[in-house]
Amino acid sequence: MTITTGPITTGTTPAGMAATGMVTTGVAPAADVSAALAAYCEQRIFQPTPDVYITGNPFQRPIGPPGAGARDFSVPATEAEFLGSGQLIAGRVLCNAYESDMILLPPAGLATAKADFDLFYGDEVRRLRDVVRPGLERYAFSFLDDAVPAPQVRTLEELQEYFLTEVGAAGAPADASSGNPAVDAGAPMAGTMRLIAECGHPEEAAGLHLIQLALDALTEASAMARNLGGSYGVEQSELFKIFNDEFGYGVYGAKHSTIFKEMLASVGLRTDLHAYWNFYLPSSLVGVNYFNWLTEDHRGMFRYMAAVTYLEWLFAQGFADTGVMLRAVYGDRVDAKYCDEHAHIDVHHGRMTYENLLLGLARAHGEIVIPELVRGIEDTKLLLRLGDEDFRAQIAWADALDTYTEAGARLASAAGDDAAVRTLRPGDPFSTGVRDTDTLVEVTGGEVEVHAWATEHPHRLGKGDVLLVPKSRLHGLKAASGEARVTVRTIERTSNDD
Repeated sequence: MTITTGPITTGTTPAGMAATGMVTTGVAPAADVSAALAAYCEQRIFQPTPDVYITGNPFQRPIGPPGAGARDFSVPATEAEFLGSGQLIAGRVLCNAYESDMILLPPAGLATAKADFDLFYGDEVRRLRDVVRPGLERYAFSFLDDAVPAPQVRTLEELQEYFLTEVGAAGAPADASSGNPAVDAGAPMAGTMRLIAECGHPEEAAGLHLIQLALDALTEASAMARNLGGSYGVEQSELFKIFNDEFGYGVYGAKHSTIFKEMLASVGLRTDLHAYWNFYLPSSLVGVNYFNWLTEDHRGMFRYMAAVTYLEWLFAQGFADTGVMLRAVYGDRVDAKYCDEHAHIDVHHGRMTYENLLLGLARAHGEIVIPELVRGIEDTKLLLRLGDEDFRAQIAWADALDTYTEAGARLASAAGDDAAVRTLRPGDPFSTGVRDTDTLVEVTGGEVEVHAWATEHPHRLGKGDVLLVPKSRLHGLKAASGEARVTVRTIERTSNDD
């Protein structure tokens, strides 16, 4: 099960449902958390290396440049700060924290990364993880409590009507039976899929889309696995059926993460877990972390089951659309079996989750759980919308770096006097980040590569070039000459400045 961006998408907390409590329980004193976060981020495996792409080592996960953990996360991020630098840092730390409860091994054998394995799963990193995680969850997810008012859905009949209305509005209406998601395999490309196919660099844009999927797809259904244990009735068995499908009924070649790797390889993308760690957008990290959070804290079970229902229903048409886009961009060389499989199996998963999880839990536990079921759908709708906006903005900027270099030259004289100067060398540690204001990146010596998406041909800036980087746009800089000097300044601009 994969939460993603694109046309797979096209609150107030009810009384008695202590939603905020999910993100505040067990938070340590602020000073202890700050010290633990700084220590966590300073661990060797969480420090940047010179590599733009990370291969062969699932434990190497750079959180950010030196000092990334030395910031205040005590005040939760707002919806307006969803794409900010704080969410990116928190998202990377939380992803590491959740995945340290999963079994990960290097593809070439443990001997290739034994020291990092011991550190990633070691006592000290786990101790620090447990100190910082509750506060970062509060920082990352509290905005959901206020972002979308919860619809007044209280009865089983209202829940049925609400769900079918919502999936229909998202472009995935029910078929004539009202029990299955309808799929139109011949639907023309629209929305984000069309933007990808029609942009100036469609392969890079499609690759960035696949990279966002890879954040979850290469460990597909691992979050779901946390909800398989225990004893909670027939719904437990229904969830296991879906999990079994995701894992290919025990056949490795049919496992969904395996066929996803084959799709990546067919278009020349790396298949290592988190090879593209530096290119996960903030919204993708928050979205995937949301499902890990709900399954790590079992008070989130009902939200999770509803969120899975909503996504599984939307995935049928969504992956049909993705397959059309990939074939339009890559032609016959793409192995889109992963998309075809999901367009087929998620018709069944959509029906199964709707009838047996969403409605099944409402029937079994009554109206007390319906507000939380609705909340899971509303949260997911918002995260998908914000993620789609983030992805569209990223490819629009990355696709037009020449234009933004011209804009930077025009705006250079209006930049602030807060210049930060850096000297870059080819072997320096590399990391990507986002800034919370518009900035101008000026090269005052040498040449610099700008990595705005995963490409073997990054945008190059020479001496005197100035690049306009809008706030929240993910990028990293790397020297393309023996030494390069860069000045970064903030800029206030209007829409007419672009």
